Amino acid sequence: MENKKNIHPIQNTPQEPLTDEVVLKFLKVLESARAEEMSCSDLYIRLDEFVEREVNSKDAEKIMPLVQEHLDLCAGCCDEYEALLAVLENTKE
Repeated sequence: MENKKNIHPIQNTPQEPLTDEVVLKFLKVLESARAEEMSCSDLYIRLDEFVEREVNSKDAEKIMPLVQEHLDLCAGCCDEYEALLAVLENTKE
C-alpha cells in the first residue's frame, strides 16, 4: 500500500514491516483524534469571535487555530462561517 512509504520509523533500528492492516488502523486513529479536537457545537460557540477577529484584524487563524482547522475539515461549519463572514463584511462601517 502506498501509505506505508509515508510512515518513517523514529529509530534507526530494524523493525518488522508494517502490514496494510496496521497502517489503516493507525490512520483511522489519527482521523478520529482530529475529529475530536473540536466538535461542531464547540465551533459554533466560538464562531462569532473568530469571524469578528477575521473581519477586524485578520489574525483569527493565528489566535484560534483549532477553529480554523475545524473549518478546513467540516464543510457544514465552513458554510456557516462564510455566511456569517459575508454578513459582517457587508454591514461593516
